[in-house]
Amino acid sequence: MTATLLAALAGLALVDSTSLGTLVVPLWFLLAPGRPRVGRLAGYLAVLASFYAVVGMALWSLARLGVTVASGWVDHPAVRGAQLVLGLALFAWSFRFDSRRGSNDVARWRERVTTSGAGVVGLALVAGLSELATMLPYLGAIGLLVSAGVSAPTAAVTLVAYCLVMIAPAAAITGTRLAVGQRLDGPLTRIDRVLSARADTVVGWVVGIVGFVLAASAANALFFS
Repeated sequence: MTATLLAALAGLALVDSTSLGTLVVPLWFLLAPGRPRVGRLAGYLAVLASFYAVVGMALWSLARLGVTVASGWVDHPAVRGAQLVLGLALFAWSFRFDSRRGSNDVARWRERVTTSGAGVVGLALVAGLSELATMLPYLGAIGLLVSAGVSAPTAAVTLVAYCLVMIAPAAAITGTRLAVGQRLDGPLTRIDRVLSARADTVVGWVVGIVGFVLAASAANALFFS
């Protein structure tokens, strides 16, 4: 584990900290009518971080297994064909995410957080699952760990630390909100307005990029190699 690798992982974790699940949803908890729901927010962040850590370790294990015992199977035409179909499907799906067309995905999230009283465990798991297709920074971090050849205990500790850094901004904002009270609500509302207004479009761009890269790689292997 070099300093360069640790710095790269920290940077990727901070990018992940600005997603809908890790920053926008916590802002909704803090801005909901009445007293800040700190207990629910703390539970939500704990479950979300735990979910990402478990998924990350599973993906690391699969990637490590693939690197060590199945390095050639990905070039099989059937696998590349499935990759091409998946990439095209993701690219087509990305067009449904458009904030300018009044997509109500973000509105549904806000409704669930502020009024439904849904359990924080279910809410965090749904948030994590919904963002699996767009977790490019996290996948990049897992790829760096696989390339570095770290051991399983090191990978586990590193992924847990990654997830803690990922939720650190939301935790810091929560602590600041508790310290200064409602004086922070104005800036938080402005941040929330900017992030929420663009959330669907950002998700769409990420899904589209992932789909394009997958499809282009598969097409190159199938038709041009």
